[in-house]
Amino acid sequence: MTSRPAAPGDRAENAVRVLDLATTDEGHRGGYLAFISRLYSVQVVPFSWVAALTRRPVLIPMIEESFVRYVATALLRSMFGQRTVGLLFRPKPALEGKTLRLRGKRWALRLLRQLGPVRTLTILPFTVEPRFATIADDWIYDFEVWDLVGEGALGDRADGPLADKIRAAAAGRKVCCAIGRQDVDKGFDQFAAVYGASPALQAGMLFAFGGKVIPDLLGTSAEFAANGGFALPEYITNEQLLDLYASADLIWCVYAAGYDQASGVLGRAMQLGIPVVVRQGSLIHRLCELEGVGHLAFDQTTSPADFLRVAGHKDSMRAGKRAALHRSESLRRLSDALGVQPRQAS
Repeated sequence: MTSRPAAPGDRAENAVRVLDLATTDEGHRGGYLAFISRLYSVQVVPFSWVAALTRRPVLIPMIEESFVRYVATALLRSMFGQRTVGLLFRPKPALEGKTLRLRGKRWALRLLRQLGPVRTLTILPFTVEPRFATIADDWIYDFEVWDLVGEGALGDRADGPLADKIRAAAAGRKVCCAIGRQDVDKGFDQFAAVYGASPALQAGMLFAFGGKVIPDLLGTSAEFAANGGFALPEYITNEQLLDLYASADLIWCVYAAGYDQASGVLGRAMQLGIPVVVRQGSLIHRLCELEGVGHLAFDQTTSPADFLRVAGHKDSMRAGKRAALHRSESLRRLSDALGVQPRQAS
């Protein structure tokens, strides 16, 4: 979904104005905006000061896309007692950062907490990191932890050709999938290295990935394929994404230490009941432990037997119940912050 002004006839019906701070369609932004539009009656508009001064509640997803604009908008609107809600995707750098920029961000977030009409929400619960409560007002679960509730997900869908192709390549072995853009932050270098270095792992499991590979790692991708891994180094469609999940016994979420935040890839795996492999001690490792998500905590001592032990233990029934609870809790908190009730269908 792209940013658009509402049609003139829609203006009176829009309960929430969503300010889109981004200038590109990269990442999860389009999906987030589309999902918000299913939850609430909204008007999605590009950022402008005129749009920001609406009397309706304003929601700013992904405030990191332009943090300065978020702070300025929130401060200005607070002078008129108008609600402003922002979603904070990467709270840890703001919480712990030592640079002048990150210290300034931490100071600004703490200032906004003193303003009643402004609500900054993290997309990880405070139970994962209680210190988030010092820079944010409240939290919700990442949308991709609960956005498939009521959507049918994979249950009513026939597998597509990519799932068949991966299963054929696996030839009876378990499958570990890395999904989406492949770069160092997402741990693709380690994904390829772990597989290439272990004939025992290759004998019992197929590593597969789908998603664009950054130019610096194209050589790594080619070497990975030469070692027997399944490589689809291109932009993946939504159907291909669903095929990757459908074929997976384990989902790779071992992200770099500097990319320690919520993960939509993990969120979808949680909803579908697919076990995940995460970096030992990461925020999403803590989330898995707190939520009872099947997982392997990866470190330098992890063995091929550990991968095989965890892979394949899917629990879609329990996962569906958990996702429904996450949806209910998140909608309650988000609606309270906005002062607006969700659509009846939600």
